[in-house]
Amino acid sequence: MAKSVDKNLKKLPLGAIRPTGWLKDEMLHMCDLQKKLGALQGLIKNGEWTQGESLPRYARGLTLLAAALDDKNLKERMTGFFQPIFNSANEGGDIGPKDVRTQTPKIEAIKAVLSYYEYTGSDRALAFLKKYFKNQFNTYDVMPCWYDSRARLLEEIPALEALYRETDLEWLQDLGEKLRDSSNDWFRLADKFTYKRPTHRYISMKAIKRMQKTVAVYERPELPPKVKPLTPELVEKLWKKQIKIVETDGVNIAKAVKYPAMYGRFVGDDTLRDLSVKMVDALMRNHGTAAGMFTSDCHLAGSSPVRGIDVQASVEMIESLVEVIKETADYHLADLLERIAFNVISGACFEDCGAVQDLLLVNQIEASENRNMSHSEIDFSNAFYTRKLSRGAVSVLSAYPLYMQAACMVKDNELNFLTYTPCDMDVTVGGIKMTISERTGYPFRNTVVFKVEHANGEPEVKINFRVPKNVTMQLISGGQVVATGSTEISVKCVLRTGSTFMLKMNIPLTVEENADGTYSLFKGNLLMSLKVPHEIKQDIKDRRTLCLNFAKKWNIAPLLARRLRGGMRELYEDEITVVHDMTSVPFSGEKPPFELRVRSKNVINWDYDVNGFTEIPSRPVYSEEALERVFVPFGCSLLRIAEFPKCLR
Repeated sequence: MAKSVDKNLKKLPLGAIRPTGWLKDEMLHMCDLQKKLGALQGLIKNGEWTQGESLPRYARGLTLLAAALDDKNLKERMTGFFQPIFNSANEGGDIGPKDVRTQTPKIEAIKAVLSYYEYTGSDRALAFLKKYFKNQFNTYDVMPCWYDSRARLLEEIPALEALYRETDLEWLQDLGEKLRDSSNDWFRLADKFTYKRPTHRYISMKAIKRMQKTVAVYERPELPPKVKPLTPELVEKLWKKQIKIVETDGVNIAKAVKYPAMYGRFVGDDTLRDLSVKMVDALMRNHGTAAGMFTSDCHLAGSSPVRGIDVQASVEMIESLVEVIKETADYHLADLLERIAFNVISGACFEDCGAVQDLLLVNQIEASENRNMSHSEIDFSNAFYTRKLSRGAVSVLSAYPLYMQAACMVKDNELNFLTYTPCDMDVTVGGIKMTISERTGYPFRNTVVFKVEHANGEPEVKINFRVPKNVTMQLISGGQVVATGSTEISVKCVLRTGSTFMLKMNIPLTVEENADGTYSLFKGNLLMSLKVPHEIKQDIKDRRTLCLNFAKKWNIAPLLARRLRGGMRELYEDEITVVHDMTSVPFSGEKPPFELRVRSKNVINWDYDVNGFTEIPSRPVYSEEALERVFVPFGCSLLRIAEFPKCLR
């Protein structure tokens, strides 16, 4: 294992990037959400860790928010929620909740404790990790690790790296190799992606349900009398039946995207990082949507806009993309990262984050518990939950802090600005410490202003600016255009206190064809959605469930030009842009930062299918009359239509 594990780009430490502007407003809304979740019964019972994965996921979200916002109260609250995790360790070092018998919560706890250590430098956290890994190393050969736990073993690699940097314990490398050898072969899948169709084409939903029932039985603390003990031998016998199920699970595969790049860094093999990029491309080609995320409800589901996007998997994908970008500096992954953050995460939450979905759809005309997918192993629910420990609500706490890690990465004497977001950042480059402010309304506005607020020297640095997809950009300094680019702008300069430079972007409205042959409208990486009024009601069975329905006609498609221009499809007639003031709620349905008025037609035969979803007709029929319709950013709508049939003039 190489000691210098971050020989490519390096992320800034937790707490070094602090949000301002609209992003800070969003994170403050997330803080309100975490207060509601933390007050609910279920995470901790009688001072002990319960609810499996939920507690460590929640504690990690608290840690990332506390670090980003530099909030003393959040830090104190965070420490309180880690106590049950630390206290769960026995004398040998094994950990976990008493009400669940599976490795998965332990893996999530190790991730959470690593974030806690990175932020606080806690000696207790470091000792906790050392003792756990030593126990795992000594007992691994007799530990019955299976199902999702076995698929996620490589989640522990970053914690192994961090402990190795501090201790030089060589057995940590041996443990990493054990984890790699016994996990399912994600590297093989990345190299030759075999799941090119929805999961139900490879394995029946009945088989998935049977396996899930088997797993539920064995993971109970008290085995039923007639159930055999879960031994390593039995695990191996069952493992072959589980492979397709765990490899097509949305959360598992979103996590696995980073494994080749992450493990390659662990062992010093840079060639493995290309497999991560290859896996991302395969996922988006076969299961991708206009929102920037692949479908999984809860398994890979194809590219239809009425198949679910798992919010928890989306947050895992954000983390994976940040890690792969760090190793590859691949700009097209940064575009996907922005699309998930701007579209999926914002679209899954109410404006004030008072309610969150577990699953959302790109084309969604109803949010309720009444829609069942014909090929899903679960009762598909796309309702919004408020004051409920749902997987989506717990996951989104980490989303924006993880996304923000890609705002700036460093390498030697380089600054790399990979995404654009309002923030202040403390960086060290060329041995010089400095604080840089970034002021922007991007993605809703087209300028970004950087200013060196303080520097204790005058380093000569190279600065690389990524240019977002379908955007051209100018770098302006001293009132003069210094450089122009459509992919990247790179300059060398001397930075000192007071240095200021500006990026000015040209962000046209573009029309993109999706993987399933539908079309979508984009402003940069903001997906545009048809704006239609909706109604909100409480579910009569559970007041924590909010159901939404469209209140007006939704089967509408923008009018496109018949001819391509420069190889790209365009609107038949230029859109009209209406710009509104930026508020503290940027993803607002009532007053979005901007909206577009686009010439559109009604799709006469676009209606509900037998399951109550809005499958796009294979041969759409359009009205004669074209009318002006309003489109808003995807995240500004709780219900939306954002993928459309091809409607040509």
